[in-house]
Amino acid sequence: MRRSQELTKFIRRRPPWFWWTLAQLLAGAFAVASWSFCLFLFSVPERPWNYETLRKLGRISPVQSYDPIEAPEGTSADPQILLSKFYSLSNQQLAAHNLRFKRNYITNFAKPEVVHYVEGTYQLTTTRQLTETDFFHPGLACRFEAIVQADELAEPSPYPVILELLLPLDTPVADSFYPIGHLLTLKYLEHRALILHASRTGTVKEPQLCLTVVPLAFQNYRDPDGNPLPLATPDPLRVSAEFPVLTENKPE
Repeated sequence: MRRSQELTKFIRRRPPWFWWTLAQLLAGAFAVASWSFCLFLFSVPERPWNYETLRKLGRISPVQSYDPIEAPEGTSADPQILLSKFYSLSNQQLAAHNLRFKRNYITNFAKPEVVHYVEGTYQLTTTRQLTETDFFHPGLACRFEAIVQADELAEPSPYPVILELLLPLDTPVADSFYPIGHLLTLKYLEHRALILHASRTGTVKEPQLCLTVVPLAFQNYRDPDGNPLPLATPDPLRVSAEFPVLTENKPE
């Protein structure tokens, strides 16, 4: 009882401006906290909780496909340039690139950074269906090995760049669109094969680069008979999925 009386006297002794100032400080603190939270939420949408929150609030749109000519501008390179470019990066630089690659894709290039496309000829070695634990589902993961002709007189031969081509589908498929050994030639203005993740999977003596790639323009992806592949924009994404996707491509 005595404590209650003391508390009442303490409150009565405070002038009105004290409570007005306190209310203003609390309102300001709440505004700063809200602003900081929104800044964090929108600045790193590649984080799983942020992505799911933005998606539920309708503040992030599903990824979209593009006309090949209207796709986001970026640089493109063949396997030889890609190996020299990415294998020389430090772990921190490679991680920073990968964050930007993923952010570009899931935000539909709202603020595009370091957009890279893949070119060159690649030979299919294996495929598997994408599952609910992968970046998107349904879909097909195709593993390709680069084939490079060192010079005009040399025969095309394998090159230590591995391509994981992730094909988003509307419905699952029982078989691969391509037979094992199929040669796929990717071109910048036709396929817009976007790098989503890059990782080093070889050794210093035998360097190898694995690139996880997604198509931005669907219309020029065709099976060996010339039929367009049944590609569809994926939604939702599982941004917590790990890369590389295929077990044989993961670093030892």
